[in-house]
Amino acid sequence: MAFRISKQRGVTLVELVVTIVLMGILAGGTVAFVISSTQSYVDTATRNQLSAIGRIATQKLEQAIRLAVPNSIRVTTADSSGNQCLEYLPIADASSYLSVNFASASNSLTTIPFTASGLSGKKYAVIFPITPAALYGASNPGPLATITNYSASINADVETLTLSTSHLFYSGSAAQRLYLANEPVSFCVQDGKLFRYKNYTASGLKSTQCTPATSSCFASSAPNRALIADSISNASRSAFSVASSRLQSTGSVRLDLNFADGTEAINIRHEIQVTSAP
Repeated sequence: MAFRISKQRGVTLVELVVTIVLMGILAGGTVAFVISSTQSYVDTATRNQLSAIGRIATQKLEQAIRLAVPNSIRVTTADSSGNQCLEYLPIADASSYLSVNFASASNSLTTIPFTASGLSGKKYAVIFPITPAALYGASNPGPLATITNYSASINADVETLTLSTSHLFYSGSAAQRLYLANEPVSFCVQDGKLFRYKNYTASGLKSTQCTPATSSCFASSAPNRALIADSISNASRSAFSVASSRLQSTGSVRLDLNFADGTEAINIRHEIQVTSAP
């Protein structure tokens, strides 16, 4: 019986080493590609998230500030960490006054009927506001008086407002504008977050502007404190700056908000026009 011997050639050590090296190179390249792609996705997602946070914060600030009583916007000085507050009086309604005694104090005045009726809560009648100090100082004579009775009854297309005390409005508006203002609202950049504060003037308007550091001023929790945005990195920046309005022109608020997360950052600079004029 004849036997056939089969010759099989194996892999040499050199071939094996070369194969291992090539596979290592391919694996390293694949891992680097995956890491780079993953990091790019993370960076893009982070930028999109910061952009969304900034867009929402800017929209909320714009919606609020556009409805501010003219010249009621005031800001604190930003500290080295960028902590700063903006305060304003929101417009509840607006009309034109008909009869106001600018010669002596009175506890009532008449207006063209407001668009809304049955408004509740403390309100302020504002005529020809020029400076925030005059508004928040609630001086008498001055441009602001507290309303204790919002009259919903209308006689011959005339509405009467009853004031808490006799008040002297020292100057009239060229357009006879009268604003009905709600309690003030504040937006504060504090420790990397943007908060909205309300219902902090139960004892009356405050001539000195409140900040989160002011004792017994702002609430520390909901519903009178609401978080608007986070991831703010505003060191050495002023988030808010104000250009006051004039007789027939609106004022403006300039925003400078820097949103950051890790190595990614987005800076938003935006100007908001106050649509009302004194």
